[in-house]
Order: sequence, then C-alpha cells, then structure tokens
Amino acid sequence: MLNPLMLLGLLGLAVPIVIHLINRQRMKPQPLATLKFLEQRDVANAFAPVPRDLLQLLLRLLLLALFVLLMARITGPSRTTGPRALAIVLDNSMSMRGPSADGATSLFEAHRARILDLVRGMNQGDFFSFTLVGDKVFESTGFTSDIAVLESAVTNAWVSDGGGRSLFVAIEDTLRDLRSKRAASSALLVFSDQQLRNYRSRLGTPGLADLLRGSRIRPVFIADPVPILPNVELHSGEFHPEKVYLGASGKATAHLVNSSPTQQTVVVSLKSGPVVIASRPCNLASGETARVEIRQTFDSPNDSALGVNVSEDGFNADNDAYTTVRMLKRRQVLLVTSESYPKPEGLTIGSSGPDLFACAINPSEATGEAGGETYISVKRVVRTELERKALSMYSMVVLYGIQMLDDEVIRDLEGYVNQGGGLYIVPDSNVTSTTVFNGAFGPFLAGFELGDLREPKIAAVMDTNEKSIADPLLLDLVRGEWGTVNDILFARYFSTQAQGEMKAALKTRDGDLLLGVAPMGKGQVCVQTHSWNLDDTSLPRNLAFVSVAHAIVDRLSPVDEDVAGRTDHIRVGDFHRMELPQFRGLGGTVTLEGPRTYSFEMAPEDTHVMVKDIYIAGAYRATHPGKAIARDRWLAVNRAPDESDLTVASPEQLAGLCGGGDVVLTSDRVDDLFRPRRELFILLLTLVFVALVAETLFGALFSRGRKEAHESAV
Repeated sequence: MLNPLMLLGLLGLAVPIVIHLINRQRMKPQPLATLKFLEQRDVANAFAPVPRDLLQLLLRLLLLALFVLLMARITGPSRTTGPRALAIVLDNSMSMRGPSADGATSLFEAHRARILDLVRGMNQGDFFSFTLVGDKVFESTGFTSDIAVLESAVTNAWVSDGGGRSLFVAIEDTLRDLRSKRAASSALLVFSDQQLRNYRSRLGTPGLADLLRGSRIRPVFIADPVPILPNVELHSGEFHPEKVYLGASGKATAHLVNSSPTQQTVVVSLKSGPVVIASRPCNLASGETARVEIRQTFDSPNDSALGVNVSEDGFNADNDAYTTVRMLKRRQVLLVTSESYPKPEGLTIGSSGPDLFACAINPSEATGEAGGETYISVKRVVRTELERKALSMYSMVVLYGIQMLDDEVIRDLEGYVNQGGGLYIVPDSNVTSTTVFNGAFGPFLAGFELGDLREPKIAAVMDTNEKSIADPLLLDLVRGEWGTVNDILFARYFSTQAQGEMKAALKTRDGDLLLGVAPMGKGQVCVQTHSWNLDDTSLPRNLAFVSVAHAIVDRLSPVDEDVAGRTDHIRVGDFHRMELPQFRGLGGTVTLEGPRTYSFEMAPEDTHVMVKDIYIAGAYRATHPGKAIARDRWLAVNRAPDESDLTVASPEQLAGLCGGGDVVLTSDRVDDLFRPRRELFILLLTLVFVALVAETLFGALFSRGRKEAHESAV
C-alpha cells in the first residue's frame, strides 16, 4: 500500500447508508367529504428505519470502497518485481581504494560494477537516483528512469584522495527525496566500506530514524568483507628546507607507521616525477613508527616537485606523499677590504680575516677544489675598486677593515641598502680613529657609535644567556647547536660608545656588544665590533664559524620575490592562495597540470589564484597560455589524513542510526531486497468499472419498478 492515508476515505461509506435511510414516500390520497373544498398539498416525507433497495446500497458501498482502495494504491504479490524507487549512494573516499574480497579489484571498482548491474537491470516504471559523495557531493542525478543518464554517471564515477565527511549528510538528503516517491519497492542503498569515522558523530542520536518513520523505505548499508592485508602507512613526507639554493642540499623525511600485526620491510624512495632519485630500505616491527631521511643535492635552477614513496603493500593508496622545493637565486657577496689585505695569489689560502671569511662562505671557490661548492659566490676587491662596481648585482656588501669611504660611494651604498641590500661592516685594527669611522658610516649605524679598542688581559668569552640577546641571528650559536662554544674567545674588540637602535645578536659575558643588527629602509645593516683575524678571536678555528658566516649572509641578503611566502602544500579539498608572480599582469586562466587538469581564473591586477576543489593527490605545475616560458611553480596536493584507519561501523551501530532492524547486507544479496510485488492498479480499476456499471443498471431497474408500482397504485 503506497498511500495508506487514503484509507481514511472508507469513513465515507457511512454517507450512502444515511442517504438510503431517508426515503421520500408518496402516500396514496384518500378524498373525504369534509376535505373536498380544502386546498390540496403534497404529503411530507416519512423516515423509513429499514433501507429499501438494499442491493443498490451494497453496490454503491462497494463502488466507493473500491475507489478508496484504488487511491490508496494497494500492492500485492506478483510474478515480477513491480516499479522500484531506488536511491543509490556511492562513497568515493580514499579508503575505498582498498582491495575487494576477490583481491583482483579495489572495493570502489567492485561496488561500481554492482551498481551498473542494477542500473542496466531497470524495469519499466523503475526510477533510480545515483549520488557520488566523499568530502562533498561530486555527482547527483536525481530520480530518473533514463538508463543512459544513470549509466553515464556510474561509469564516470571516480575515487578521490579525500575523506567521507559529507557521506551521512548525503544519505539524509537522499532519504528526504525518496520519501516523496511512491513505488511498490523503495530502498536506500549505501555502497561504502562503512568506516566508523563517517558515522561516529551521529551515534547515540536518532540519526535516520526520524526520516524513516512512517515510510516504507528500507535502508541498506552494503558492507562487503574486506581482506586485512599488511600495510605500512606513509603518514607524511616532507622536505627541509623548503627553499634551497643551487648546489645546496636538503633532506626528505618520511614518517612511517606499521599497522600490520607482523614485521614489515619496505623501501622508501625519493622521486622526481616517475624517476627514482634515491631509496632506502626500512624494517618496522608491528605498530612501530619510524622516520626515514634521504638527502638530495640540487643542481638545477628550476623549482622541483618531489614525491616520497613506499613500496607496494596491502593498501597502496597511502604509499605516496608529495612536496615542493623552491630554488633560490645564487647569491653574490661583494667583499671589500682595505689595501692591507691583498687577495691571495693562485690557489693559496691566507690566514687573514677576509681569507677565512671567503673560505667559510665558499670553500671550493677559495681553494679551487671541486668539493665544497656552495650557492654563494664571493667577489673580492679593495676599497679603491668599490666605486666601479654595480652594487645591484650583489646580495650583500662586506666592508672589512675600512675606516672611511668617499661621499659618492656612501650615497651609493645608502641607496643600495634602502632598496633591500645588506651591508656588513667589520672594523679591525686599521680603524685608527673611531671618530672618523662613526662620522663616515653614521648613515648606516642607526645611532650606534664605536668606542675605543679593547685588549683585555684575559680574553673575553661570549654570553650564552639567551635573555641578553635581542636579535635571534646567532641564537643557535649561543645555544651550542653549531658546536661547542667554551673555546670561543675574543682577545681584541671595540667598545660601544652608543648602541642606538642596534639590536644585540652577540655579546661578551661582561655585556659588551660583539655583533648588532639594525633595519635600514628595505635592507639591513650588521655591525661587528671585532674582526675575523686570528689575533682578535678564536671563532674562525671553531667548527661553528662556517654556520655563523652563512647565517649572516642569509640574514642580510634580500628575499627572492619570486619565491617569497610559504611553499605550496595543501591537503585535498583545501582552499589555497597560490602566488604566481611570474604571471603578473596577464589575467585569464591559469592551468594546474598533474594527475588531473584544473583551471582557475586570475584577475589582470592579481598575482595569485585561489585554488579549490582538488581531490586527487599529486604534484601540479602551474602554466599560463600567455607565457609559455616561465619559472616553474608547483603545487603539492596530499591525501586526507586518517584514511588508513580501517575501523568499520558494526551492524548494531548502523541499525541504531536507523531505529533498529537488519540494515546491513553484502552486495551479492541486493536482489533479495525486491520481493515480486506490483501495484494492483489494473485489477482495482477493472473492479471499479464493473461496480459502476452494475450500480447503474440496478439503479435503472429499481427506478423503473418504483415507477410502475406508483402508476398501478394511482
């Protein structure tokens, strides 16, 4: 029965009965002498407590009852399955990539094939709907009888690398639509691996019970058995640092979790596209986690997209992670010294401060040997050659042992720093007049003034108290992370007459400033009160010296605008602002090419696009038709977290969501849902017609009989 409320119409059967109890009866007139001259009037009706024409009354009651049953859409047993209203929901979360029971296909592929069988087996009068859902609804056909539309939607269904956050909401929405349909068989089929995380928030609540109350809909959760195979999950893959220089190296770190009950051996690989760069084996005990590191040196100036991969196991969907690495421009350092520090001839290495600093920055360049090449080039000149140099070519300028410069050179340096350059000032014993020094370099010192040269009887040691440090430039040195600091001594350095706005990055234990940093325009200035000469300090003999030199260069060099900001790493489905300065002013469409191709619009005045709705993990390269040759920019999209957790909701938990009952089946038992029942529409319509004809005929006969009886009585 599809419209049970229509049975209330049976209450109308009382109407014919009441009508038949009220009969108009014509009384036979009897003329009397005393009434001969009175006005004639009709005799009033009389109420007959026993109905007349009982057969006609029964026919009318039968006709009305059949009409009510026809409107109620009664169903009954049949040789074939009647019209079906079937709502199909297919989960496309990443966990559906797991193996099916036969092991030959994934669970998603097996479920999609079963749904195709249902669609292709549709009968006349059936109407189905198909919904593909994961973290969002990706496809919804609505209810239709068009097999071609449904078959196309199911055939094109795909599995994402996201989760199933919208699965339960989609089930609720589908049930609301299904309640408005009337069919001999109505069912909701949820094809999923039924992971508990998709239902956990609704456990203990009415869930679907309120929507199912008063309906004939049968909810069915398809829960096929899934084989539990050994699995080592690649929880994440990262690369540090995310921005590197040409010739520099970094390391990829793979975070592994062995969720198998036995020990597993896997191979962790670092890939650039499909090419394996390096790999390492790893043994993990049951339940063990591990971090595997693989180093990589970069010899290409292009940005890179790297993949971290774990060798095949029982669940390959969680074996890949993606990251991007941006390449920074090679840095050029201009080292300007006084005439007392001539550049070493040939391949010899001097022992002066400038020689040691240049060697620490780029050992290969200083020694001429193949090993030790870094991303920083050092151009060394004497003071008199500075005015002939184009400062814009250099990332930073070092003034070593110089007491004063020409006014024109000072103005050039001012403009250079204000536009983002870095200036590193290192005085030494060649500075004979601090008054001249302070006057010459005053525009750069931010109120700082150099004091007298100090040569304490006991060499000063550096302060390791972090609270005394105002600038974090050398904080790792103070903490001892670059090597031991107990043997670092300072035998000669300048006192501080005024500190101004200079922030201390290094101090002696007595509180004297050793190195300070101050901003200037878009650039920065670093002033050191001691030289790198071995007579002045023992730091160049310490292993930390190389790290100190590189930290100063990194801090004072301007930021590469093309790689400014954070690197482009997102999870599937995230919104992300992707900066693309190489497409500045182009506008139009930016295409991300990877496992799939996505297009996003860029306004002409923007240098970014808003990325959204990418649900396939992988590395995507940004391209623009208006600039065929541009610096590569990559977006790394990684799968949703926690999709390797294969905890399944129990039949009792799923039944509780629906208000009880048996709601869990395997896909091979779906056909058993539909009992051979059909709507008795034709039969009831025929009976209504027969009852109508019979009531009409008997009504005519009864009317004729009453007419003849009346005429004979007159």
